[in-house]
Amino acid sequence: MLIGAEAAKARAVDDSIFNVLDFGSKGDGIKLDTKAIQAAIDACTKTGGTVVFPRGKYLTGTIKLKSHVTLDLPAGAVILGSTKTSDYATDIVGCAFINEKHINKCLVYAEGAENIAITGMGAIDGQGASFPGATPEGKAADRPMLIRFVKCTNVALRDVSLKNAASWCTNLLSCTDVRVQGISITNRCNANNDGIDITNSQKVRISDSIFITGDDGICFQSMSNDDPVRDITITNCVFSTRWAAIRSGGAHRGGIRNVTVSNCVIYDTYGCGIKLQVSGNCTMEDMTFSNIVMKNVSAPISLRFGNVHYNGEAFDDSHPWGTMRNILFNNIRASVLSAADLKKANPDQYPGEEKQCISICGIPNHPIEGITLSNIQVTYPGGGTSEEAAKRDLPELEAQYPEYFMWGVLPAYGLYARHATGLSLNNVRFELAGDDSRPAIVFDQVRDLDIAGLRAGSNLGMESLLRLRSTKDAFIQGCKPLGDTSVFVRVEGKDSSDIALGSNDLHRVKTRFEVADGADVKAIVAESPDR
Repeated sequence: MLIGAEAAKARAVDDSIFNVLDFGSKGDGIKLDTKAIQAAIDACTKTGGTVVFPRGKYLTGTIKLKSHVTLDLPAGAVILGSTKTSDYATDIVGCAFINEKHINKCLVYAEGAENIAITGMGAIDGQGASFPGATPEGKAADRPMLIRFVKCTNVALRDVSLKNAASWCTNLLSCTDVRVQGISITNRCNANNDGIDITNSQKVRISDSIFITGDDGICFQSMSNDDPVRDITITNCVFSTRWAAIRSGGAHRGGIRNVTVSNCVIYDTYGCGIKLQVSGNCTMEDMTFSNIVMKNVSAPISLRFGNVHYNGEAFDDSHPWGTMRNILFNNIRASVLSAADLKKANPDQYPGEEKQCISICGIPNHPIEGITLSNIQVTYPGGGTSEEAAKRDLPELEAQYPEYFMWGVLPAYGLYARHATGLSLNNVRFELAGDDSRPAIVFDQVRDLDIAGLRAGSNLGMESLLRLRSTKDAFIQGCKPLGDTSVFVRVEGKDSSDIALGSNDLHRVKTRFEVADGADVKAIVAESPDR
């Protein structure tokens, strides 16, 4: 990196380079460099170019990135966020969540800019631990984000380390054409420590990055009726989080669609590996999650369609209901923590986060549609009790915030699905590290169900391997319990019908099927002989 006279000489040759030292920055981590850095950015935007930060520590409040400017941070260069809230701008667009205005402020801000970037092997450190969560009066205190870009186009984040925000690390609000590559986010020093929040943005590509966060790793939210979250790709990333590694949500009719997540590792994640939640008018559709390894998670996957409007908006009666549909999970390996290990790793957990499984839950008259689980292998800890297995008629809770643990421990150890249509399981394997009294899978009010090649841990203490309750049009073939089993399939409810069994390996099963709670034995049809 060129400095001093050498930088001036370089400027004579290349007038697109703007060294912050030439504009009065000290880079000593003591003097506030906000004005000098902003002066360099303001000069750079007139012609376009790169604002360079030689090795050093640059203490600053809010800086506003502008069109055609790249901030370049080489190794050893650190932008340090001021620990005084008075150094942060208030004339900026704040957080989209109406109940989180205490995280309106931010360190690096851009609005309506195009062709902007932050690059280099250096770091941006928000010093977020210095910001208290509450004022002396008990109100939520200001906690700045690290980066917020609003209505920006052609954005790049490359190679930099982003650290210690007082709240979210990076928020992309109504942005288009964003490229994030090779960055490292370490954000576990305060509350709401998300990694990247994608709000109403399109054409976002995130790759080759690491997320160590105290809240969601990557979160995309539909917060607009006009701007959808669309065309998102996430690949070759590593996550370790308190909450979900990948999470999405929202209730606005802009919706969330065309999302691909692939080739990722998720470890030590205590709020569900992949958590998808939408409500009301919002539609989430056309998403794939593939080639993912999860190690030590509280739950692998949770899907929830509800009717809660958790940002103050009202349900729009003039617009059709949304839905959650057409989502594929393929080539996923996961291990779930035991209740004791989860409590040890995450002492602040909520009741019901333990012993969780894959869950797919819609609401009456609004099922989740077209979900496929293919080539899935999950190892569960066991420990489920007969009392937990006996749970039926769980409350709908459609107006409550859609968390994966909202019903407490579920009555299945591997998969619980309710209000779902067009659900397919192909080559799914659930293993048990210890005994569990719950069925491997419970289907409740499911239509058009196809199971092929299921392998599931079992024991004689289970009521059944599979429980189908008020379920219609199911085909179960080529399946095999991995242990001795009392009952292979238990069918419940008088409206269960058209359940076909064929070519299953049941040599360790005492009873092939049984009916209960008003179900008719004629609801079960044999398509081809079981072994």
